[in-house]
Amino acid sequence: MLEDLDTLAAKLNELAGRVRTLRAENHTLRTQLASAGVELETLRARVSVATQRIDAILERLPAEREPVQQRR
Repeated sequence: MLEDLDTLAAKLNELAGRVRTLRAENHTLRTQLASAGVELETLRARVSVATQRIDAILERLPAEREPVQQRR
């Protein structure tokens, strides 16, 4: 009977260790997810600015006189 209790205690200790490990990993992953979200928003803002700049440049270009396919 004492052996059974010792075995159960060992398994509970192992389980508690795994729970601590998973909690730490979960915390790390949540931190990484938050950082990735911030980076994503930063990149979206940069793409938006770049798109606006390209649109502004395209508006300043002179219009084509004839379609590209008809040139030759």
